[in-house]
Amino acid sequence: MIDTIRAHREDTTRARVLARMEGNPDPPILASRSLGWNGLIAERFRHAPTEHHFPALPENTVSLYLGQPVRSVRWSGGGMHEGITKKGDVTVKASGQPVGWHFDKDVDLLVMRFGPAFLAHVAEENGLDADAVELRPSLDRRDDAVKHIGLAMLAEMEAGGAGGRVYGDALATALATHLLRNHGASPQAAPDGRGGLPRSALRRVTDFVNDNLSMDLGLSEMAGVANLSRYHFSRQFKRSTGLTPHQYVIGRRVKRARELLSKTDLSVGDVASVVGFTHQSHLAHHVRRQFGVAPSALRG
Repeated sequence: MIDTIRAHREDTTRARVLARMEGNPDPPILASRSLGWNGLIAERFRHAPTEHHFPALPENTVSLYLGQPVRSVRWSGGGMHEGITKKGDVTVKASGQPVGWHFDKDVDLLVMRFGPAFLAHVAEENGLDADAVELRPSLDRRDDAVKHIGLAMLAEMEAGGAGGRVYGDALATALATHLLRNHGASPQAAPDGRGGLPRSALRRVTDFVNDNLSMDLGLSEMAGVANLSRYHFSRQFKRSTGLTPHQYVIGRRVKRARELLSKTDLSVGDVASVVGFTHQSHLAHHVRRQFGVAPSALRG
């Protein structure tokens, strides 16, 4: 028992040291690291009301405040800001920018961090000048798009990645694209491609999905089959099918699960694994959502 307590304390200490090295005074209470999202790390933090200093980090950082209103004082290379931070407020911190802050109460934050290479890659996919990519720092700005994407990321982390990597990749790309268009040093409109996927490309993608349902399908792999960037693939796929790539994958998994449940003796847990759901509960959730019954009710 003593050894167990000592090991737990050592793990906690290591986590706190790592968090401070990365610029956070406390380790995250929830993180996306294990979900394999491409180019983005999302973490939820709860900080005590004290003064914190964050060093200049290479990532571009976006934070969404989740708690009750607090009085805050924050400073950076651009000066000092004092005011009330409210639930839903969004703060953008550019890479290489040290900041510090003090809150008068406990704070609850969702922090989303992009590496410069990922942001530049998304810029190129959108036909923007990757060399000119630079986010404008801002404090406590209302931005409903960031709020909705951030809350979707938080729900996905709480669900243990139930939507699969393709969903996380889509959220990361959508957030990066929005930031480039609305928080860039000189906002640039991304080109709006018309029409959907060519019929041959759509067939390649749907065949790829159907042949690999048991895999952890990502948006990058699907877009690669169509020889498109993730951003343009997502838009054109939805124009062709009326569904996002994530919705299509979930639909195919549920349909395949129904076939297996009605025609085989595989257990519900085995069926969930075969069709690519991480947990049996994820399969049950989507089956109930689509058919209004538990998976066992689909038995032949």
